[in-house]
Amino acid sequence: MTLIAHPQKGRAERAWQALRTDPWTLVALASLAFLVVFVVLPLFELLRQSVIGQESGRFGLENFITFFESRYFRRALGNSFLVATLGTLLALLIGLPLAFVFARYDFPAKRWIEVAILMSMLSPPFVGAYAWILMFGRSGLVTEAGRSIGLELPTIYGPVGIAIASAFGLYPLVFLVVRGALSRVSATIEEAAASLGRPPVYVIWSVTLPLVMPAVVTSALLVFLGIISDFGTPAILGEGERYPVLATLAFSLYLSEIGAETGMAATTSMILVGLALALVLVARFLATRRLVANDGASSRSPEPLPPRTAWMMAAGVAALVLIANMPLFVVVISSFLEVRGVVFQPALTLDNYTKAFGALGNALTNSLIYASVALALTIVAGTALGYYVSRRTGPLARMLDLLIMIPYVVPGTVLGIGYAQVFNGPPLFLTGTASIIAMVYFVRKLPYMMRASSSIVYQIDRNLEEASLNLGVPPGQGFFRIMVPLMRPGVLAGASIAWVEIFNELSASIVLYTGATRTLPIAAYQQSLGGDVGMAAAYATMLIVVTAAALTLFTLASRGQKDKGLGLL
Repeated sequence: MTLIAHPQKGRAERAWQALRTDPWTLVALASLAFLVVFVVLPLFELLRQSVIGQESGRFGLENFITFFESRYFRRALGNSFLVATLGTLLALLIGLPLAFVFARYDFPAKRWIEVAILMSMLSPPFVGAYAWILMFGRSGLVTEAGRSIGLELPTIYGPVGIAIASAFGLYPLVFLVVRGALSRVSATIEEAAASLGRPPVYVIWSVTLPLVMPAVVTSALLVFLGIISDFGTPAILGEGERYPVLATLAFSLYLSEIGAETGMAATTSMILVGLALALVLVARFLATRRLVANDGASSRSPEPLPPRTAWMMAAGVAALVLIANMPLFVVVISSFLEVRGVVFQPALTLDNYTKAFGALGNALTNSLIYASVALALTIVAGTALGYYVSRRTGPLARMLDLLIMIPYVVPGTVLGIGYAQVFNGPPLFLTGTASIIAMVYFVRKLPYMMRASSSIVYQIDRNLEEASLNLGVPPGQGFFRIMVPLMRPGVLAGASIAWVEIFNELSASIVLYTGATRTLPIAAYQQSLGGDVGMAAAYATMLIVVTAAALTLFTLASRGQKDKGLGLL
């Protein structure tokens, strides 16, 4: 009797056994399939529509030619570059000195001032834009005060206003990234330069700045991408069509093309994507161009200052941070002021909140539900994928890392338009549902959690996992029993950032929402555009309060971690 081998069956059994002993492969393959559907397909659909002529219906570059031949479209492109460049330069002018001062010197109230700096990131960008209107708009508090003494001040509308509002909301990114780099600069290198008789300014320019240049470029890239992809700030301060940028142009084209071929909206979206990817490549080139390395010696601790100098420095830094946080205070205070027409009166009232809650509907509930679901998905997936891409070096891990980071680079408006096109029919009909809002939240903010998780995995010794495997603990069980507790600080940090970004998200959801799925940021944005300054201030204050409350909970959780030691989630 002759036995016949079945090679296909043998391979299947070996594959199944491999998945049982290494479940991470199955997790990675499932994640790859998900990302193909919810990241690659929407962008591919926009790319397909962009190369199908709006008028002729033929394949080619007709839409791109139309874009660059149109003076209005070219103006939007130029406006985007202008406000992003101005905003980035202003954010660097604010963030770099603050980062240097905090990294190099000790002064009174330093910790509290740092908390105040981070408060600038509590609210979505369009809330900051609305706050600047409350101060410097045509009927703003400062504008009216100037008129009362015969002084006509320039308004905040236009490119300068967009740049200022964006910079004051994003300069903490520069502060955080560059301060971390400055803290790792070797003290011996700077001391050696100073011992040669070089003045301090020269040491900073010729030694310190080249060492932290990759961090400076990275922070500038983050700010530039944040500004160029922002929808709310230019929509409010640019007054819609009066000062268009690419993000608002893509949205208005999409609205005008609903029910027709969305060729020009897709083309504008692809130009935004191409611009963002080009910026990332340029930033990588600039960050690695100078081969300047640290010698690995100990970094310099902050220097104590004479009491008088320390108090003067604290006062100066506090004044700058107070100006940066002024929009938050103005929004909160204005929400309790009486409104007549579009002008606030010096009288306290709760009428704004009464009207706001009366018109709120389910916006707040929607925001809390969608954000909570998206955050839970983000924590679970981000923790697992952060571990996977940190511990594996194969092509699958590199592909996952790339696909996860694409939504971070792609503007939210672009991703929202892509979702509206792809998921508007079978096999996945999600447009207009709550699921698509939660899904776009999850996909857009997953990079925060994945990066936070992977950064802490790199610091965990592999020997712990190897010892667990040698004791016969399965890989999945070992991950939950060993890695998850050790990763908890990074998970909490990533979750806090993700919550701020998810709860305040507007760029993608403004494309996808319906009356039943309206969220609190959308409600605040609609009221700010509609001119009801009192209700808009009330909604914006709700956003700030909910965000701050959530961050407080994450902070308390982090402190519990520190005090009680490592424990299971």
